[in-house]
Amino acid sequence: MAAFVAAPAAAAGLTAARGGAFTASTRPACSVAAAAPARRTLAPRMYGPPASTGSPPTGERSAKLTDPERRPGSLKGFVNEMRMVAMKLHTKDQAKEGMQEKSTLPITEWKPKQSDFVQFLADSLHVYEYFEEELMVADSPHPEYARFADTGLERVASLKTDLAYLASLGNPTPPPTAAATKYVDYLKSLEAKPEAVICHWYNYYFAHTAGGRMIGRKMQDQLFEGRELAFYMWEEDVSDILNRVRGVIDEVAGDWPRDVKDDCLEETGLSFAYSGTVLSNLAKAG
Repeated sequence: MAAFVAAPAAAAGLTAARGGAFTASTRPACSVAAAAPARRTLAPRMYGPPASTGSPPTGERSAKLTDPERRPGSLKGFVNEMRMVAMKLHTKDQAKEGMQEKSTLPITEWKPKQSDFVQFLADSLHVYEYFEEELMVADSPHPEYARFADTGLERVASLKTDLAYLASLGNPTPPPTAAATKYVDYLKSLEAKPEAVICHWYNYYFAHTAGGRMIGRKMQDQLFEGRELAFYMWEEDVSDILNRVRGVIDEVAGDWPRDVKDDCLEETGLSFAYSGTVLSNLAKAG
């Protein structure tokens, strides 16, 4: 799995709208997602200059949206479709398959303070607590959510461990910022649409197993003399966990009609935008 790294929403020209949801000034260069409903516009690429506003002719775009086999990756399962859409939002320096220009502030130039990292962990905890303690639980009224309880990817306990350790170093845990609370509010607004929430869940969790780990190693070396933090460790080989979870997603989405799958794919841009606002705690030049 290539690195899934969300970037600060500000870099994508996003603006807040309707209860904290984001809209974007341009559409991503992505033909696999269905046309966005009136309530929102897909968020564009995350780093670099604005994406091209050009779009294929209406007839060509319609053909791609009505022929299931023309969705990139669709013949290998729905997770692969999700991955292909996400890759279109990566920059070329984040992943070899990235479709966007290089980052305006590459990760190698991030220079946050310890307090910034603690805020990032506190914001991340707020989002993970919602997923793990309120939504993806065994007794969820939505059977799709119950399938994602106790996958092995859970991060709440490890985040609490790290925050307690960092507090012992003189970095008390702050309350979550508006970036995290608005993201959770947006997720709550989607609860009746599991296909939309699962897109966010997939991108948020998988990000921290790939690009997130690379960022974590940099932060550990830069801020904590290489001390390993629990947030970036799992109880078993994370690739084994991811393979199991991919199978679950493909099973859950197996019976979804094409329009429901497209609703899921449409959320990819917003999942990057919202998680990018959380990550912006770290994306600082110093």
